[in-house]
Amino acid sequence: MEGKRILILGGGVGGLSAAYHLRAALPPEHQIVVIGKDSNFYLCPLNMRLISGEMKHPREAERDLSNLKTKGIQWIHGEVLEINQEKKVVHTTVGTLEGDYIIIALGVERVPDAIAGFSQAAYNFYDRYGALELKQRLDEFNGGRIVILICSTTFSCLATPFEAAFLIDSLFRKKAIRQNVEIAIYTPETQPVPLAGASMGKPICDLLTARGIEYHPLTQIERIEPDAHRLVFKETEVPFDLLAAVPIHMAPPVVQKAGLTDETGWIPVNLQTLETKYTDVFAIGDVTSVQQPNPTGFFLPKNWVIAEEQGRVVAKNIAAQILGGGERSTFKGKSFCYLGVGGGYDGAEEFEAMYSLANFYGYPEPIVYMEFPSKQFFKEREALERELVEKLI
Repeated sequence: MEGKRILILGGGVGGLSAAYHLRAALPPEHQIVVIGKDSNFYLCPLNMRLISGEMKHPREAERDLSNLKTKGIQWIHGEVLEINQEKKVVHTTVGTLEGDYIIIALGVERVPDAIAGFSQAAYNFYDRYGALELKQRLDEFNGGRIVILICSTTFSCLATPFEAAFLIDSLFRKKAIRQNVEIAIYTPETQPVPLAGASMGKPICDLLTARGIEYHPLTQIERIEPDAHRLVFKETEVPFDLLAAVPIHMAPPVVQKAGLTDETGWIPVNLQTLETKYTDVFAIGDVTSVQQPNPTGFFLPKNWVIAEEQGRVVAKNIAAQILGGGERSTFKGKSFCYLGVGGGYDGAEEFEAMYSLANFYGYPEPIVYMEFPSKQFFKEREALERELVEKLI
């Protein structure tokens, strides 16, 4: 059999999951090629460990993507400049590549400068070094108003800003100065994690209230005034002493330029197979828009659990097509989440986490199962993150 070449654009969880499963399923004459602009892999949720102090520096969790060659996967360190999805040709900063299949797993582009004053005033804790700087600032902070700002309703890991709030609360309880610190969340969302419905939103709101953390939904930021330490929303203005924020998320310009995105701003795909409208071109993970098949009108959340499973589904189906047999797979809209809630509350020093299991393809709305915080869930999450990194790199 003549060997095929599968081009995987992006070295995040989705792209690496697809590469891992393809390599396991296909003989060595078939090339698995991963192209990415970052030289190393880093799991963004680990930023919470930087904020909590469990991890001292991002390099503790970074993994060199050149190690993919030990798994029989070709790694190309370069930026994707242009995608010709019809001819399956990809132009990069290190040359032009042709493939038989393309898997687009380029994730999101975080754009702090989309909000005036963001870069000057806010700690972007979705960036690993921004999270590290935030931790250093928190260590110096002895009192005042801390605001966690969410700039838009579409962003990765929807529970992360709330986890950051719980961790910050814990830090100041541990320092015994929580009474000197106000913590508030401002978001344009209707509730925490709205895509999951009240089953997840209400328990998070209840815990925010119990921890004395203000929650202000339906507040859309217009600009940040760094010198005045002020947030300007459409209907109000809010002061802050320390600002931690989630920047605007957009699809990478290269996929917009290729005409792959639709009115949502993301790449539309088949909700079960992740195929685009172009033959043998797939898109997975955060770069996609997948509308839930129920009356809610919501789209799938953007998180690594979904990206990993979508990578597995696409890999299995491409392998079956190449080999001319084998069982096909479909993505079923299921996900899970461990939401860290910190420690140092009611005498509990060890960190805890909530656990949720969701079927976003449920009807007439997502089916969500939520467990109360426990130390065991926090340990499970740590183990899961370690296993993921070891498997993919």
